[in-house]
Amino acid sequence: MAKKKLLEEFSLKGDLIDQISEEAERENTPVMDTLPPVEPAAISEETQAATVTPEEVPAGAVAPEGIEAREVSFSRDGLFHVFRSGDISYRIGGVKPLFVTSLRVNIRAANSRHAGTGGVSYYDSIDLYAARGRVNFAQGVYRTWGAVPARVEQDLILILEKLEAERDAALVRKPEAEQSAVSEADRRLALELLEDANLFDRIADDLTELGYVGEELNKQLMYICASSRKLDDPISVMILSQSASGKSFLVDTVKRLMPPEEVVAVTSLSDQALNYIDNLTHKFLVLGEAVHGEVIEYQIREMLSGKELSRLVTVKDEETGKMASRVVRTPVIVSSVMSGTNHAVNPENASRCFVIHTDESREQTERIQRSQREKYSLERLRSGNEKRNRIIRQHRAAQRLLEKKHIVNEFAPLLDFPTSLMRMRRDHDRFLDLIACVCFLRQYQKKEVHDGEVRYIRCDLEDYRIAYRIMVSAILADTIRELPAGAQLLYEEIREYAQKAAEKQELEVTQVVMTQRQIREYTGLSQTAVRMGIRQLVEYEYLIVSRGGRERSKGFYRLASDESLKGADLSMIPTPDEMRELMKKKKTAPTAQN
Repeated sequence: MAKKKLLEEFSLKGDLIDQISEEAERENTPVMDTLPPVEPAAISEETQAATVTPEEVPAGAVAPEGIEAREVSFSRDGLFHVFRSGDISYRIGGVKPLFVTSLRVNIRAANSRHAGTGGVSYYDSIDLYAARGRVNFAQGVYRTWGAVPARVEQDLILILEKLEAERDAALVRKPEAEQSAVSEADRRLALELLEDANLFDRIADDLTELGYVGEELNKQLMYICASSRKLDDPISVMILSQSASGKSFLVDTVKRLMPPEEVVAVTSLSDQALNYIDNLTHKFLVLGEAVHGEVIEYQIREMLSGKELSRLVTVKDEETGKMASRVVRTPVIVSSVMSGTNHAVNPENASRCFVIHTDESREQTERIQRSQREKYSLERLRSGNEKRNRIIRQHRAAQRLLEKKHIVNEFAPLLDFPTSLMRMRRDHDRFLDLIACVCFLRQYQKKEVHDGEVRYIRCDLEDYRIAYRIMVSAILADTIRELPAGAQLLYEEIREYAQKAAEKQELEVTQVVMTQRQIREYTGLSQTAVRMGIRQLVEYEYLIVSRGGRERSKGFYRLASDESLKGADLSMIPTPDEMRELMKKKKTAPTAQN
C-alpha cells in the first residue's frame, strides 16, 4: 500500500498508516486489502500460514490435504434456515424475503464431531454477497476448530445460491395453465354442468343448496358477474340493502364457486393498497362494504371505466442520480362487487355498476328461517358435506374450462332502451355486456363459427331471454325509480295502515296522520329501517311531513296520495317474443326488397 498521497509532503510522527507503509517497504512485501483467493480444490500450507498465524490454530486441528466437493442439504427450523455440509451445520437467521445486492444474515456454524468436546459453534453477522465477509467468517471458523477455510467459503457460496433460488421461486408466479389444470374426472364433471340446457336454473339451485335461499335473479346475476372476469368487458354489481339482509352471504356463497386463484377478496383498504396488488387482470374483486375514502373511490372508478390504475411517482435516475417523475400504469380487468347499507353512495361509482337490492320482504325472512331450521335435521346430518363439496368442485372446474371467446350479438341493432335518466347511457351498454356474458357462460352449448378471419360464437334467443329477465325484473325496475326496494315495501305498508285508519276514523286516506312509532308497531320493522325508509319517502315526496319531525321533536306524516307506486315504463325494451319476431323480419327483409 503506498503512502498517503495527500500527506506525502508532511511527516506525522506516530502515524499508523505511515508506519505500516514503511515497514512493508522494508520487507519488500505488499500489504493486501483482502486475503488472496483460495482455490476451492485445495489449500496449501503457505496459504494457511499467511492467513492464520500458528498461535491461532486450535489444538488438535489438522488441515486436510484436499477439499472434496460436498452437497449442502437444506431444512427449516422455525424462522431459521439450516444447511448441513458434512460434519458442519449452518443455522442462518434474518433472511429477507426480497434481496438483490446485499444479504446480511446472522449465521452460526457448528461442528458436533470436534474431538474432546460436546460441540463447537462460531457466531457472526455477515453479508453473504461480500467476499471479505465470507473470507473473514471462514477464518473465524478455522480459528475455532480448524475447519478448512476454502471449504467453508465454498459452503457459503452454495448457501447463497440456494437462498437466491428460494427467492426466485417465491417471486415467479406459477403459470396460469399450471394453476388451472383440470383433471379428466373434473373435466367430465364440469362438462355435465356447462352442457346442461337448464344451466342457470342449476346455478340458482346449487346456491340454494349451499345455503342462500330465494332471490333467484340476484343469484344468477352475481354468478354472471363473477364469471365475466374472463372477458375484456366484465360487469360489476353493487348491493344496497339494510343490515342483516344477506348481502355478504350472497357474495360469499358465489365466491365459494369460483377458483380461489382468480378471486381477490379484501375487507378493508388503505389508500394505495390497490396499486400494489400483484395481478388484477381477469380477477373477481370483492371489496366488501362500500365504505371507502375519496382516494379509493376514485381508484374504483378508474378500474371500472379505464381498466387501469395510474399514479405519478418520484424515482431516482440511475445514470444521473436526479429525481424525476414517472407515470406507473397497472392494467386492471376485474369484475367487482361491493355492498353497503347506505343508499347515498357515490353516484359516479353506482352508475358504473348494476345496482341491486336484496329481498327484504317477510316472505324472504320466512324462507331463510325455514332453511335455518334444517341446519340440525337428520337429513342434513345424513347428507353431510359430500353434496356441497361436489357442487363447489364442479363449479370451480367449470369456471376453469371457460375460455374467452369473441361474441357476436345480432340482437343489438333491434334493441330500444329507456332514455329518462342520464345513467341509462351506461345501463344500455351494460345490458349488451350482460347478454354477452350469458352467451359466454353457455359457450359449450353453441357451435363456434369460423368465417375465414375470426372465430366467434353467436348470442341466441335463450341468451337474450335470460339477460332480459334479469335486467328488467331485478335491475331496471328499481334503478329507474331510484327508490330502494325496502322503501317501496314500507310505502305499501304505510298505505295499508292509512286505509284502515281512514275507514275507522271516517277520514280521507291522505288526511290520516301517523308517527314513526305507529308505523314501526304496525309493520314490525326496526327503528332504523323505518327512519331511513321515511326519510327516503319524504325526499321523493311520497310522504308529507304534517308537522314536527325536527331534532328532538316528534314527527307526524301523511301520504301525498293514495296511489300505488307506478312501475317503471320498460315497454320499449323488446320482450323475448317480440325479439323473435323482429329477428324473423330482419331475415326476410332482404328477400322482400329483391
